[in-house]
Parts: sequence; C-alpha cells; structure tokens
Amino acid sequence: MTRLPNRASQNTVREADTPPAHQFPEIEKLIETEDFDRINRSFTAAYDELEKASKSKGGLGKSRDAKKAMKAIERVMDLLRELLKMKYQLQQQGPGGG
Repeated sequence: MTRLPNRASQNTVREADTPPAHQFPEIEKLIETEDFDRINRSFTAAYDELEKASKSKGGLGKSRDAKKAMKAIERVMDLLRELLKMKYQLQQQGPGGG
C-alpha cells in the first residue's frame, strides 16, 4: 500500500502571513451557517436504509458492510459536532485568540 505524504512535508515552506487555503468549502460553509437540515435528512435516510440492510438476511457480507457504513455516518456526525465545539470555543476566545 502506498502511503500518502504527511502535510508537514508538503508545506515546509509556507509564508506565515498566508491564510490557509479553503480545502473543504462545503464543510466550512456547513459549520459557518449551522444549517444542518439537509445533511440531517440525508444521513437519517441513509442510516435507516443501512439499518434495514444490516438486519436483513441478505448475507453476512451485506450486513457487515451496512454496519460499517452506519459506523462511518456516526463518525462523520461526531466530527461535525467536534468542529462546532471548536468553533464555539474560538468564538468565546474572541479575535486574537487570547
């Protein structure tokens, strides 16, 4: 398996005053606006379908894959909650970070 280079080796020469590039604009917009309605509906629908698939008798592999996908959705939701938590902490610190 080929490993991806770590970010430090890619960005060894970076200007201190250069703002970071927007690498995940959709996630950033989601966190900034806190408009989770669409993603909640999508994740809920997907999770419900996966839950049905995980309980079906369509074979062990299908059930196992569905459970893995359900866990992935849970992890994404945990990540979004953590990003919101960080946003609120930064807002409490105010400009200047201190």
